[in-house]
Amino acid sequence: MRPSSVFVFAVLVGCGGGGGKKPPDNPTTPDPVTTTEPQPTSSPTPTATPPGPAKAKSLYDRLGGQGAITAVVEEFVTRTTTDPAIKHRFFNTDATQLKKLLVEFVCEATGGPCKYTGRDMESSHAGMDLVDDEFNALVNDLVGALDKFKVPEKEKGELLGALGPLKPMMVKPEKLKPLDAKKLEAVTKLAAKIKDAEAQELLNFAVTAGKRGQRSYAEQLFTRAEMKVGAKAVAAVAATFRAGAPARVTTELKKLPADSKPQPSVVGSSEADEPDAKPAKGALAGTLTIDGKAPSGKGVVMLWPKAGKAKARTPKARTIEQRDKMFAPQVMAVPVGSTVSFPNFDPIYHNVFSLSKVKAFDLGMYKNGETREVKVDKPGIVRLGCNLHAAMSAYLIVVDAPHYVIPDASGKFEFKSLAPGKYKVQAWNERSGDPMTTEIEVKEGANETKLDLKSGGAPTVSPDKFGTARDK
Repeated sequence: MRPSSVFVFAVLVGCGGGGGKKPPDNPTTPDPVTTTEPQPTSSPTPTATPPGPAKAKSLYDRLGGQGAITAVVEEFVTRTTTDPAIKHRFFNTDATQLKKLLVEFVCEATGGPCKYTGRDMESSHAGMDLVDDEFNALVNDLVGALDKFKVPEKEKGELLGALGPLKPMMVKPEKLKPLDAKKLEAVTKLAAKIKDAEAQELLNFAVTAGKRGQRSYAEQLFTRAEMKVGAKAVAAVAATFRAGAPARVTTELKKLPADSKPQPSVVGSSEADEPDAKPAKGALAGTLTIDGKAPSGKGVVMLWPKAGKAKARTPKARTIEQRDKMFAPQVMAVPVGSTVSFPNFDPIYHNVFSLSKVKAFDLGMYKNGETREVKVDKPGIVRLGCNLHAAMSAYLIVVDAPHYVIPDASGKFEFKSLAPGKYKVQAWNERSGDPMTTEIEVKEGANETKLDLKSGGAPTVSPDKFGTARDK
């Protein structure tokens, strides 16, 4: 089977949320069928226009339409999720969403009436470290699904051609560096002593992934084995898979109701958190821009009075959730000493982590309705990521400023209660470089300012928890 069938592999291993390379507008079809009936060279009294070329059926119609495509997809997903060679790639897949996206893509690619709604292919599969063996196993499963429904060779070839050769985008073995062979041998010996058959299988697959250099995937497999038999049973080899990652937070998981109210996209305002009993006599309205333009990302503006002692803000208990494979809020500002909970409200596992110097941590993998907390005790910017989903990213801004606010989508911000005087101003946006620091004088009444940052923020796709780039 042709390598172009890689699209299906890419969508499947992306946990049902990936997309990106749109189906071609004009999938391969045979040359139009033309009439072979001879036409008269002239006619003294024509009464009708001769019929034009007959329109060829689309590949979508020749495959049998959406019903037939859905049946093939169902069979294909069943094969891949039970194939011993690759089934562990799908443990964290939302199967319903996955099938929906796959049907949409094939339907649109073959000229059907569907619209593919998946996310960007390359970014949603970033950091998965796929290898040829996995790809080849996927191709065999696709062949089996097509053959089961007796898809003719002509239509089969056109279908695969329409999906496009995406393998080079997904399989990049040159990036991989195998883990230490001796340490992996110790894992194999330990696995032989494990009585739980599933845990033993997971450990052996973790060794295989480690030999290939699939570091994050190996750690995921090891974690699943650890969840089966307990941390103590596999503690002797944990460092083989976790060395180089932030310290694990191993506090007991807490439970939250599945119907918990969704969080807003941004949270963080000193005046909303602790409004002054009596407003001060000054106010400041401003606009934050990046290279003179409205910001595309989110950020924060913080103020410190130049004279006098500012009142410290009270630490808060806040939440940054994981829902629909996104963090919310995407940007949150909290005072130093606050505690942040990270609940998972998706039907799949997540693994929240941070590499930031301000607060580096790894919360491990946990499922729907569970959460762990982190206390942030130093000021600075904490970038959050999910080691299972590279596209997930958020920022936790830990502030020691007495006045702080997150600008709106247009970059506008406002402080309604400020004592007149000089202030140190610091502003930052996720699409800018380092925070900008300046000074402003606030007089009685209304004041205005403009803050223009320079572009140069971190890559949209965060590194994995070992610090390896996932955006290439």
